[in-house]
Amino acid sequence: MPVPSTMVQSRYQVVVTAPGDVTPAALAAIAEGLSRPVPDVAGAILRAPCVLVDDLDAETASALERLLLGLGLEAAVTPHADSVEPPVPLDVAVRVLDVACLAEITNGLAAFLGTTPQQAFALLATPPGLVLGGVGEAAVASLARRLGAGAEVIAAPRDAGPFDLHLASGASLPGWLRSRLGIASAAPREGVFPLGLSHDEAQGLWASLGRTAGVQLVNRALLRWDLVLTAEAPTDRRHDTATLDWLSRRFGIPEPLAPRVLAQAPLALAEGWEAADAEQARDEASRMGLAVTLEAAGFSRAGVALVAIGEEAALRPVLARHALSVPARLPSVLAADLADLEARVLAHELAQAGCRTRFIEAASPQEAEDDQR
Repeated sequence: MPVPSTMVQSRYQVVVTAPGDVTPAALAAIAEGLSRPVPDVAGAILRAPCVLVDDLDAETASALERLLLGLGLEAAVTPHADSVEPPVPLDVAVRVLDVACLAEITNGLAAFLGTTPQQAFALLATPPGLVLGGVGEAAVASLARRLGAGAEVIAAPRDAGPFDLHLASGASLPGWLRSRLGIASAAPREGVFPLGLSHDEAQGLWASLGRTAGVQLVNRALLRWDLVLTAEAPTDRRHDTATLDWLSRRFGIPEPLAPRVLAQAPLALAEGWEAADAEQARDEASRMGLAVTLEAAGFSRAGVALVAIGEEAALRPVLARHALSVPARLPSVLAADLADLEARVLAHELAQAGCRTRFIEAASPQEAEDDQR
């Protein structure tokens, strides 16, 4: 005999809609309460919306929802049969825009990932600053809110591409790949090579490369670009009204200063642009007879030279934090080969201590030793 529908007890599920402000400690407590591994629970929440627990009675579902909300998650109770559409899996990179906010950014990222601030900084300093993989849009929004305006959180579908190749300083490529890229030298320049690979092509290439040191494939959508004037503009271009107006509109360079800017090379005209805008500006520059190229932001390495000292008492603790000592003479190279973010942080802290610095092209250890003599 069928059971009357009025006697069938309704069943429910608890859906996590966003990570909210949950902490790693809270995630561990949730996992323990559900008798599930912490990585499984953390992964599910970062892929929100997701069904955390299914097939519950109304009272249990409501109690669990209240608990999750109290721990900082965003959650809801829905009928047992309701489907939850999985989000598009995203890879996430973070760019530090304002190094004055670095402590806030690093601590916020560490709290979100459940790592130490030192580990979080290492992720930020390793281009392109990849911090998460395969997460949902809700996790991206939560991370951006925690890091604040001093950071740019960039997300891209992990399977979309296109993918490019990045070659670090001193790394080498196998001969077959040099041939494919049209590179004659056994020691090609460092930088990003725009291969434009699909996800499947990138996976195939990565499998062929194996563990080749200093070589990585990066999702182009996670990159930002600097526009660099690589050669002095011809004299007629420096005084051309259309060119000067373009520099003013595109880059905010005052027209009276533009001729001097065009006489300086190499010089970054703009930093951290998205690919489409950067490519359009580069093409416009080319039509005006200007030599402008795109360089992937954050991938270059640099040294920091100390030009002038303010108060030595303020300088010493800065140098101590970076395991450096007060130089015997000025100007002097304090560090010859730093990641982009490391160089920016050191220069910022020295400026705060009243010092004047300048960035230099990253040098080999032998060049740095010779410079100190």
